[in-house]
Amino acid sequence: MSLDDAARERIRTLIDSGGVVLFMKGNREAPRCGFSSTVVQILDQLIPEYRTVDVLADEELRENIKEYSSWPTIPQLYVRGEFIGGCDIVAESFASGDLQQKLGIEPGDVDTPSISIHDDAAEELRSAAAQAPEDFVVRLAIDARYRSRLLLGPGSEDDVAVETNGVTLCMDRLTASRATDAHIDMVKMKGGNAFRVGLPHAPTPTDG
Repeated sequence: MSLDDAARERIRTLIDSGGVVLFMKGNREAPRCGFSSTVVQILDQLIPEYRTVDVLADEELRENIKEYSSWPTIPQLYVRGEFIGGCDIVAESFASGDLQQKLGIEPGDVDTPSISIHDDAAEELRSAAAQAPEDFVVRLAIDARYRSRLLLGPGSEDDVAVETNGVTLCMDRLTASRATDAHIDMVKMKGGNAFRVGLPHAPTPTDG
């Protein structure tokens, strides 16, 4: 199948509508396939804003974008008009640092952030770390929209490590650049206690 001029122009307009455009199944807040979800998670770590186009809402576009890019699967990522690839290539590009360079956000050396942990949160984290596999560490992750997560996972030689209140927190360099003066405590929730990460330097949300 060959694209007619109108279909080709429509796709080019969509690609040119944002610096970073992801053709995916679903949207950023609700991906509808695992591959789309993986690319969203990668982009969310790196940049606060990008455009998504839901191909499930338009069967014609879903087929046309494959013809346009000569790429048979969804998702498909474009950065400043350049086709990057699908899920596997995006993941490989992220792991190698190439994607960060294309996005212009690869950090250099970062200072070790000052982070405090309240006693009850520190106790919970120490307990969880003691029960985790030997090669697991307590990880702090803060994405480009300053949404935070605490989890247990393998460490990396590129991690930034912070020792505070008997807990070793490990994080990637992007998280470290966003974590200055972070405070971790516990809050009571309907289903039990939960960790809360306070980020005093997070940008103030704006309307629009």
